[in-house]
Amino acid sequence: MKNLPLLKILILALGLGILSGCAHYHLEAGAGQDQVKDPLPAASGVSTAQAQAAGQKTLLNLWDVYALAVARTESLAVTAENLEQAEAQQQQALGAWLPQVGLVGQKNWVSGAYAQSGAGTVGSNAGGSLALSGSETLLSGLDQVAALQGASANIEAQRLAIRDASSRLLLSVAQSFYAVLQSQDALATDQQSRDLTAKILDVQKKWVVIGRAQKSDMLNTTAQLAQLDAALQADKSQLTQARETLAFLAGIQPDAQLDATDENFAAPAYSLDDAVAKIDGRPDVAAAKAAWDVAEAAVLQAHGKHLPTLVATGNYTLAADGGNNPREWTVGLQASLPVFEGGQIVAQEREADSKRNQAKLIWSQTRRQALEEIRQVYKGLHDALQQAAAYQAALDASQSAYDAIWHDYNLNLQTPLTLLQTQNNLETAKANYVRARYQALYDQVWLGVALGDLPKLPASRDQR
Repeated sequence: MKNLPLLKILILALGLGILSGCAHYHLEAGAGQDQVKDPLPAASGVSTAQAQAAGQKTLLNLWDVYALAVARTESLAVTAENLEQAEAQQQQALGAWLPQVGLVGQKNWVSGAYAQSGAGTVGSNAGGSLALSGSETLLSGLDQVAALQGASANIEAQRLAIRDASSRLLLSVAQSFYAVLQSQDALATDQQSRDLTAKILDVQKKWVVIGRAQKSDMLNTTAQLAQLDAALQADKSQLTQARETLAFLAGIQPDAQLDATDENFAAPAYSLDDAVAKIDGRPDVAAAKAAWDVAEAAVLQAHGKHLPTLVATGNYTLAADGGNNPREWTVGLQASLPVFEGGQIVAQEREADSKRNQAKLIWSQTRRQALEEIRQVYKGLHDALQQAAAYQAALDASQSAYDAIWHDYNLNLQTPLTLLQTQNNLETAKANYVRARYQALYDQVWLGVALGDLPKLPASRDQR
């Protein structure tokens, strides 16, 4: 190597450095449709196989839509990048413990001009060298220990943040999913009511001609028909908006067919005290605790600034211009101890202490909010179940009344107005029951999310 010009050696070393920096760069193969990449399966409970199976269905239930939301939207993928960054920070923290080795080269030129000559050359060679240089940080306050401690806590915090984001995505999907179904049912109910009202109006028009019905009755039915037409337009608009919201949230087509006929609701098999006992297992509460641990590591790092720094260094000359024996080596030990730094270290300690206190307060607030949410949703589910049962009884009674009136109407024993009123009562009872049913189904999902039980995680990974 010493026979090569030094400038060529430097260029070669620079090229090798560029290539080594690019070695980690890679092009990822194009992702297939509905791919769920790590770490999302372990955090969301959705695998690629589940997402792809859901993508092949023509009738989607809540869990199908959620699986597609995990695979097709960016919300969880954005959060997952925070975990990637946290793991990279941990690698950097580990790297701080390892020796740092690099090629160091220099080439010098000096001016050949002299004041008395009035002219000079462009420059002359003043020599250069190429050396292998290394250093090992033996002690740097508590930076290395704190960095590793903080990095590990941050990784845990980001894993929990993905779980929390998954549960909130499920809750948002459930809300939109049931909103679409409720709008569909409201539209179908109002359409049936409109069709029957139109039939009754046709009968009344004939009866008015023969004097069997009053014109005022016919006008009243006409007004009700107009109101139902307006209600249908509102139902269609509301359904369109609900479908668009769900389509954006889950990455599905707005006209995707949804189904909740197989879903049932039931009272929780555990008490409120048992539900509250799960509070520390919630991902948002646990993530806040992990963030507190990260802040603790920052305090440790700030305190360590008062300690000395000790670095071992070494140099091995590979090539040099001039000299009979360029193969020289040197080793050294550098030590430093802060004596006066203008109060910066004390200020950093104050800042770190404040951030630690802030993180503790955020954890406490998150825990209290979680406790309130669990209590609220637990009671809300019980109320929704009671309402659904009451509306079910009202629907059954309204259906029986309507069947009886319809029977008498066909025998000309009831007037169209009586039938219309009974039908309106029935449709109102249906709408109330449908709303209560979907509310109970949603509250059941919400309670699972509030307790950290939903979404279900793979059996191979315990819930934290």
